[in-house]
Amino acid sequence: MKTIYGIVCVSLLLLVCACAPKVNAPADVEAIKKSVDDYAKAVKAQDANAVAALMTDTTIWTDLNIPGIAGKEAIRKLHQDLFARLTCESNLTVADVKVSGDLGTARGTWTQKDTPKAEGLAPLMDRGSWTAILERQGDGSWKWESAIANSDQPPPGATADGAEEKALVQIELDSARALEKVDVAAFEKFLAKEWTYNADGQVMNRAQTFAEMKAGAYKLESVKLADLSPHVFGEVAVVTMTAVMKGKYKGAEIPGPMRSTDFFVKRDGRWQVVSSQNITIK
Repeated sequence: MKTIYGIVCVSLLLLVCACAPKVNAPADVEAIKKSVDDYAKAVKAQDANAVAALMTDTTIWTDLNIPGIAGKEAIRKLHQDLFARLTCESNLTVADVKVSGDLGTARGTWTQKDTPKAEGLAPLMDRGSWTAILERQGDGSWKWESAIANSDQPPPGATADGAEEKALVQIELDSARALEKVDVAAFEKFLAKEWTYNADGQVMNRAQTFAEMKAGAYKLESVKLADLSPHVFGEVAVVTMTAVMKGKYKGAEIPGPMRSTDFFVKRDGRWQVVSSQNITIK
């Protein structure tokens, strides 16, 4: 009788163990790490379809500065739009993976450099942490069920849709073309009445600058802007950039390149520059 009782107890114990979910099975941990690595490779390759292949129709994606979205098609489109505007260089590190049965969680850190494909815009740098939940599918593969990313950087001065930043960049490009042509009428429409110009410590006001332009003090061949970086704070904004001006000022070669900063205010729905500063890069 005791023997039968012992056999029954052992059988029950084996049954319970067989039904218990596997915890942190090495093969599952490695499979989840590979899925994270596959995502990083897809981003590097600018392949939105490869990103979507890692997701399901119910995946929840919560990323920086955007509303949460659901489904692999929405996630594919998000990445497709991102890759159309930016060249992304990202690095994902996996700090920890935990698996219980058919569910796994992974977390780690990320760094990213996004270089706008639009001419002249400065790269965007960011870093932070991420967490993802993955689920084993019927075919044994692991798919992402949710992903959350956060940044540990302070938020830049930015608007929700980027329209103001785009307008400021266009003003800078248009004013550079006007300056290149020494077109006073085109140039002055971007400037507020109290505008001042500081170049390596020498300050001129609007009237003095226009008088010199009209008198032929500037003989310019080209004005090139790069690393344009706009920051919007309500009704005021700052745009930093580098500028290279080829030509002469009062007969002398213009030194360069220069580090430039323009300060804007918005009046009657229109951005105007109130102060410009140029410092020659030695």
